[in-house]
Amino acid sequence: MRSAPAGYGVFEAPSDQAAGLRQLFPPNASLRLLAVGCASGDARDRAGVEAIAAALGNGGSRTLLVDLGGARVAAASGEGCAAIERIDAREALPEGADARRLARFVRALQARDAAAGGAFDAVLVAGDALRVADLAAGLADGIVLVAPARAAALANTYSQIKALHLAHGFARYCVAFVDADSRASAATAHRRLADTATRFLGVAVEFGGVLCAGGESPDWNRFAAAWNGWQGAPAPRLRH
Repeated sequence: MRSAPAGYGVFEAPSDQAAGLRQLFPPNASLRLLAVGCASGDARDRAGVEAIAAALGNGGSRTLLVDLGGARVAAASGEGCAAIERIDAREALPEGADARRLARFVRALQARDAAAGGAFDAVLVAGDALRVADLAAGLADGIVLVAPARAAALANTYSQIKALHLAHGFARYCVAFVDADSRASAATAHRRLADTATRFLGVAVEFGGVLCAGGESPDWNRFAAAWNGWQGAPAPRLRH
């Protein structure tokens, strides 16, 4: 895991928070951003994040994983994948950092890699959902949540979606499940969550698939294949 570039410091807060963000990550740019929030932050959520990163890399993207969570899980799904570059960004992007700081941080890394003859074309920002949302607001119009499918955990996931919606007004949400007994149980959990979010918040929650216990899942590969060819919103729709 790499550390932040030497000399990286605090950037001056913009006078207009939205000004310039789309110029830093323009919609038609080759660099794409995927915001992934961990609903609980436990080892299963972390495994889900790493499986998504691995799927993006295996699907053809050279992926920079901007890791706000710190500890890796055992036998990480992305271990050994040359297309994934991980950086521990907890110090470079501390609490209170915003989208402009994230954009400049990523651009600094991109410039450094380009000078060394390499470059990444996809950025996966992962960590606590609210912290990721603070960084991605203005750069992404949606967020993926890696969450448990247990009935007892759905209320917490809904509360996070509500908080994200009220704080940043994301247009799209996608929930990928990590502990479902079956695809059918995950689909049932998703329908309950999506129906509640549509009824009370007026937002759409898409189905992001299921991570199998062994760390491999056709859903993640399909998710990555769809997203790798998409320059717009971050969450491809998967059929139940």
